[in-house]
Amino acid sequence: SPNKLAMIWRHLYTSNTADMVNLLPPQYARVKEILESLEVFRHIEKLLRRRGNTTYGNIYDVGCGHGLVGMLCAAAYPHIRVQCIDRVPRESFQAQRTAFEASGMSLDNLHFVTGDLTVLEENVLHAQNNNNSGIKDNSGSLLLCVHGCKSLTHESIELACSNNWSWLSLPCCLQAEHHLDASMKVKDDTRFGILCGAIAAKYKADSIAEIDSRITGRGIVLSFSGKC
Repeated sequence: SPNKLAMIWRHLYTSNTADMVNLLPPQYARVKEILESLEVFRHIEKLLRRRGNTTYGNIYDVGCGHGLVGMLCAAAYPHIRVQCIDRVPRESFQAQRTAFEASGMSLDNLHFVTGDLTVLEENVLHAQNNNNSGIKDNSGSLLLCVHGCKSLTHESIELACSNNWSWLSLPCCLQAEHHLDASMKVKDDTRFGILCGAIAAKYKADSIAEIDSRITGRGIVLSFSGKC
């Protein structure tokens, strides 16, 4: 629609990603994914400002999918190491990275890791074992989980909490058994809102925001900056 087209161009030019999108093959320039990623990135920027982006050394994008969120982070914060983690690298991931590079952004700080959350858990354990001081200090990391399926939202936040990381999540298909009696009959939107609220309470989110429903039907953004 004209309104959505106007919205996407406004977002693109204010985020300096228009050149990248212009260089994308048409099959990968999906309006919903681009708008949604830009909106998530806007909330990541807010979180980094709450904490101060100079305190972060790592951003982990778990279940990254097409990877645009991680790439936006890598482009905007070249001093932060960004790891995009997923079971299978998508063609759209490489297409977008190539488009970024063609537009003049090398994204040298961006790395793709094949696997699931256990890969990140193993990396953390390895780092702890190699820490001669014996002191665990991972507070300079941010974990992202955007539309993680089923239990991935909970598992990723729990990993972040156990390592004193900041986290940001855009929940998707949440499982009712984590927080809600499955026998309760409520509308899907109501159920989703209740589950997001339960997650925010359980993991002490310090920010709850919402993305325009015209962009995504699952637009509740939960985050914790790690700043008490």
